[in-house]
Amino acid sequence: MNIFKRPLQMVLAAIAALQLTACSKTVQWEEEVPLNTGETIWVKRSMPWVYKGGFGNPFDMAMLPTGEQTIRFKYGGIEYTYTGNAHIVWIAISPDRQPVLVAPAGDYGWATANSYTCVIPYYVQLIPDTTGKHWTWPEKIEPWLYNLPANVMVSIPRLDERRQVRYSVKDRDQRDSTYRLQSEGGRQVDSLYMPSSGCIHKYDPSMKPKLD
Repeated sequence: MNIFKRPLQMVLAAIAALQLTACSKTVQWEEEVPLNTGETIWVKRSMPWVYKGGFGNPFDMAMLPTGEQTIRFKYGGIEYTYTGNAHIVWIAISPDRQPVLVAPAGDYGWATANSYTCVIPYYVQLIPDTTGKHWTWPEKIEPWLYNLPANVMVSIPRLDERRQVRYSVKDRDQRDSTYRLQSEGGRQVDSLYMPSSGCIHKYDPSMKPKLD
């Protein structure tokens, strides 16, 4: 057997994988979002899909969503844009008329990536700056958000389905019906929500073991 054959095959396979990874497509749509103020807005969303290797076999390539979405909407004369992997399930307007985004903190690895520690309820509240482009979050969500029903579509359009340009509230309700039945803490903001899987506990210096 040619000693150069196997290394060459591996190099060619790696090059092919890199070429596939460079290929991507973006799914885009608009959806109707009823706000907690009684208003309704249309939100533009998009999700890139890229070729990825399967679990245990990096060369078993398939088109899969990246999990990093972009959300754009206009409210109060300001254009808001969020890009990230937070699993946004709520858009809400605060008592001071500021839009916020809310997501279950542990979904898609957001909490781990952002060192978000255990809090009850285990959601993250994203707050924009004055430009509407940069988002920060408090240690825990504010109580005025409790019990708000989900209003952002979770069952996002797939690359291989016949997609609509716009999705109404009725469309969203139909697509998310299974999710709402099965999701823990996803139907409405639950003031006691804590997922069954673990979260990052905040370091407490008082718990440091004492040395004899």
